[in-house]
Amino acid sequence: MMKLKYALMMVLGLSASASMIGCEAKEQAKGKVAGKAGAVPNVDDHDHGDHKPATSLKEALETIEKYRAEIKEAFSKKQPEDADDTIHEVGHSLESLTNLAGATTEEAKQSVKKAVDELFACFGAMDDTVHGKLGKSYDEVGDRIDAALAVLKAMAK
Repeated sequence: MMKLKYALMMVLGLSASASMIGCEAKEQAKGKVAGKAGAVPNVDDHDHGDHKPATSLKEALETIEKYRAEIKEAFSKKQPEDADDTIHEVGHSLESLTNLAGATTEEAKQSVKKAVDELFACFGAMDDTVHGKLGKSYDEVGDRIDAALAVLKAMAK
């Protein structure tokens, strides 16, 4: 009985780890990044492979828009699995948004945090769908993505 309980706990733990998006989340799951909960990830703590982190909020938002279009297309074709790598790349871009936004007031910082958290939740829900879990389709989260991006775009002007 204990072996079954242990096996079930391992499966649940691995399932949770597999659904994370972005380098920060994936490396935390591997135990490579130690940090405080809610801390802004330092995107220089890990290898970005073949992608280069954005250097401005505008650049990051342009990249996310490009990825969003690819994800939307995959979901509209009823082939969400085609969006797997792209959703991971969105995670990389989202990791840097808080620092790139350059918010100076507490109110602005909270707006950025809320928008970024919303984007992580939306893209994470689609990632769950990609991996066969109960997640969301693009149509279910598209309006939320639009609203969160609008907040960030206003700061990029």
